[in-house]
Amino acid sequence: HYFIQSNLREMILLLPLVSLLISPSLTVDRNNFKRCDQSGFCKRLRGLEKDNSPYYTTPPTQINSSSITFDIRHETKPDLLTATIRVLKDHTVRISAQEKDPIHPRYSPVDSFGEAPLVDGSCELSHSTDSSTLTFPPNKIVINHNPLRVDVFSKEGLVASLNARGLFHIEAQKLKPDPSKPEDPKDPAEESEDRGDEEVEEEDDIGGISDEDILMMEWEEDFKSHHDSNPRGPRAISLDVSFTGFDKVYGLPEHADTFPLKSTKDTDPYRLYNLDVFEYELHNPMALYGSIPYMYALSPLQSVGMMWLNAAETWVDISFSSDKSLVGRVLSSFISSDEVSRVDTHWMSESGVLDLFLFLGPAPRDVTRQYSHVFGPSLLPPLFSIAYHQCRWNYNDQQDVLKVDENFDKHDIPVDVIWLDIEHTNGKRYFTWDSNKFPDSHGMISALSKKGRNMVTIIDPHIKVDSGWNLYKEARDHGQCSIFVKNKDRNNYEGHCWPGTSSWVDYTSPCAREWWAQQFPYDKYTGSTPNLFTWNDMNEPSVFNGPEVTMHKDALHAEGWEHRDVHNMFGFYMHSASRDGQVLRSGGQARPFVLSRAFFVGSHKVGPIWTGDNHASWEHLRMSLPMLLSLNIAGYPFVGADTGGFFGNPEPELLVRWYQSAIFTPFFRAHAHIDTRRREPWLFGEENTKLIRSAIVMRYQILPYLYTQFYHASVDNTLIIRPLWFDAPSDTSLYSNEHEFMLGDALLSSPVLQQGETSHSVTLPGPEVWYDYHTYSQMSPGAVTVPVTMASMPLYIKGGSIIPLKKRIRRSSSITEKDPYTLIVALSSKGVASGDAYIDDGSTFSYRDSGHFSHKTLTFSDYTLSCVSATSSAGFESPAVERIVVLGVGRSMAASLNGESLSVSYDNTSKTLTIKKPKVILSEDWTIQFS
Repeated sequence: HYFIQSNLREMILLLPLVSLLISPSLTVDRNNFKRCDQSGFCKRLRGLEKDNSPYYTTPPTQINSSSITFDIRHETKPDLLTATIRVLKDHTVRISAQEKDPIHPRYSPVDSFGEAPLVDGSCELSHSTDSSTLTFPPNKIVINHNPLRVDVFSKEGLVASLNARGLFHIEAQKLKPDPSKPEDPKDPAEESEDRGDEEVEEEDDIGGISDEDILMMEWEEDFKSHHDSNPRGPRAISLDVSFTGFDKVYGLPEHADTFPLKSTKDTDPYRLYNLDVFEYELHNPMALYGSIPYMYALSPLQSVGMMWLNAAETWVDISFSSDKSLVGRVLSSFISSDEVSRVDTHWMSESGVLDLFLFLGPAPRDVTRQYSHVFGPSLLPPLFSIAYHQCRWNYNDQQDVLKVDENFDKHDIPVDVIWLDIEHTNGKRYFTWDSNKFPDSHGMISALSKKGRNMVTIIDPHIKVDSGWNLYKEARDHGQCSIFVKNKDRNNYEGHCWPGTSSWVDYTSPCAREWWAQQFPYDKYTGSTPNLFTWNDMNEPSVFNGPEVTMHKDALHAEGWEHRDVHNMFGFYMHSASRDGQVLRSGGQARPFVLSRAFFVGSHKVGPIWTGDNHASWEHLRMSLPMLLSLNIAGYPFVGADTGGFFGNPEPELLVRWYQSAIFTPFFRAHAHIDTRRREPWLFGEENTKLIRSAIVMRYQILPYLYTQFYHASVDNTLIIRPLWFDAPSDTSLYSNEHEFMLGDALLSSPVLQQGETSHSVTLPGPEVWYDYHTYSQMSPGAVTVPVTMASMPLYIKGGSIIPLKKRIRRSSSITEKDPYTLIVALSSKGVASGDAYIDDGSTFSYRDSGHFSHKTLTFSDYTLSCVSATSSAGFESPAVERIVVLGVGRSMAASLNGESLSVSYDNTSKTLTIKKPKVILSEDWTIQFS
């Protein structure tokens, strides 16, 4: 949100921001955000000498069955580092390093973890003069002592090398020089040598910054009008990681760029630093709203994931090469020529510990599971949250909200949530209502809830500085801990945001998070109800008059951490505290729903995020899919993009196509800027209303299948949307496909993303057959071209799948609770199929706390369709199955249940067999015989 809608006093305060952000082009002003050559530590580390590492190690100092610890020394400096390599369960490796005796402790984002990672206690260690080897079959790690290099081998051979290019470096902390003391006099010869060195360096100067400036930037740094005092001095970390045998890498969200990551040889590195970027550009490595420093390397026989667990500003360089010298280190089955492809990456962070995890697969599903063991699975969301959301900045008042609600019914379009942006508050004071516009918020929400619908209100992290406001006074005067972030002088940090002068809650403090959670119960949040949920925006954090529109790096948090250390964790902690508040208000009974814009590693366990302030353009529609795929591959399943685009006014064709694409993404919300024209689904003419309605209805029909995918994500963080190569890694032709995707195991979405398209290309991975979701016609694998109209939503069912649906149209998801199911059985080329269905109450934690759920496995084999329990539980009674449709049947057959014949019809054109009213309950065990 950048166009300012506020009173005159606030406008005066924010005039510099307005002039900065409003421009005819309505695009990001890159000058407001740093390049690598404007970031002191990035320029220093990017300029390290390659292929000549000055670091070496001695044999391990501590050894046990799962880890080794060793010292690291520098050839010419007294710096002493310590490193530990731990082997974790399920083919996972953790490698960490820092100073052995640091002047100040280094920050580690430990709250990103799930439960403490379990170790593998069956490792074997061997030594030679030059190296140490840690073996955990079928993998091993070889540590070369001098120069330091760590090679990681899987069954397929060498897969990753650390410090192979000599870019490992940890800036040892030191005391700040006293400027009042003169420097030691130098020998003239030394001065001459220094001048000579400076002249050489000046020839390679980047971006017009002198070497003297770089030296100054090690301690203090200026960007535009902002000064960073950096009182603890330089303490950046650097490491190169080479992935051997790979030529494709993915991940590093969030960036508006292609799904396969690109070389940064001629650009800035990919930047990870949570920022509020006005209408972001596409195909750009600039930082956006969230950061997951995770990379995924893919080849036909091996997948490897790597997490660089660091919450500070981070830059990542990528280059691609091939190397004949590596052929002997990689098994022949892993390569197809006399050269081995390699992806070289260089990771640079401003502070913190060096802490990385390698997930050694070998298959994509293995990597996903291994990630879940360390960072935990997703939280199972309430059912309503995966249905359709209607949002706008802003619905004008209570009457406007109720009219929008009424129009959904008038046009027979289901919806589960209506959202309110910042204008619903009393002067941008969160946890309040504008009493003139929303005089009866409780009654308004209750009117929605009677139809099974909910409301979401926005709550941002900045608190208006207002001594007359109880919430601000309570935070300012809190006796047990400091609620607000402090500036470098240890006074409350203040800056400008929507309310004008504001302070920011220090969510890194457990005490402040507890205080924040206590604002959500109904007696504190006046006018709220159990059907009111939360949206955390601006939590990068966005500070309108701060450097790069964010908080100063030398601001102070709990336990003395500088903001530079915790920056990318800020949104995660706010998100977590808001979730805790919703759980607290229900006494731990109801599942929370909190949407966040900023995120970090671990945010997937809290709630969904979206891709921020996109634009109503075909380009942004197309970019939404690689952005969402990147988030899923990096361990964040519950994600979405603003349907229709936040900025601008979509033409009807674009809006329809966006709905038809978005219905298959995990989080499905339409949202728009305050200056755009209204765009509810019924405002674009009768024909377009029908098309949008059909898309939204289809979302509701697949909810039983989609909810089952969210259940799997809550168990092992299984990807909800996934690239086509995920289950076909041997097919390298799929590696760059970023506009088609699988929804779970069974459904392939190939949305129409080009204006005026009438003929559409679809990729159906082999070797299995596929079925058109709409016509049930069988299709062979491969590239096919299909005709499309404005009504087309290309969707395909993978042969061998069984999917549960609910076909009846209701106002909202909760009203479908007692509706019967339809089962689609899509036979494989061998005449078999399988799937599952997960059922619970859709809203509480009783599935977790009391086992009140039903998880059923469905299989078709040897002319028998069976339904049995997949997971032991206390059970949950479901509605009946009203229809079973079997696809790919070559002839008509009879069907019976417990010896009793069932009503069967057969369509020879589509080769489908349908059983109507099969007299079975989905949550029970049963078997239907075909003959």
